[in-house]
Amino acid sequence: MLLFVIAPIGLVIHETGHIIAGFLCGARYSVLSVGAGNSILRIKFQKLHIIVGRIYFLGGYSINVKDPDFSCLQKVWISLAGPFANSIVFLCFMNIKLGYENEVLLFSFFNLYMAVINMIPFKIGKRKSDGYLVLENLRAKRVES
Repeated sequence: MLLFVIAPIGLVIHETGHIIAGFLCGARYSVLSVGAGNSILRIKFQKLHIIVGRIYFLGGYSINVKDPDFSCLQKVWISLAGPFANSIVFLCFMNIKLGYENEVLLFSFFNLYMAVINMIPFKIGKRKSDGYLVLENLRAKRVES
């Protein structure tokens, strides 16, 4: 249940947070990708491109494109929006009683996990956590000033 249902939904919520912030900051177009491997689904809605990989429960990413590029503070806002979306879902679902308390609680805490882990600043290869991107852009903003 966690791996095949809850995790992918939590990933979509997280990446959707980044996408919404990107559009609010004037993104020309955005890509939301969930999963790994060959794509099994590609959908384009106006400025939003959605890609679902064959291994749909394994990771995700979002890309926001703007010309000229986003400012450092816009990049900070976009980076914070994914964990913020997961935090909101956690707060909304943690006390819901629908007869599926265990599943709802697991969903709620997975979203909390996503929010917390993504705010820890780390870099693995070329991949950077949201927390890393926030610090990177705040430092760049300070250098600009």
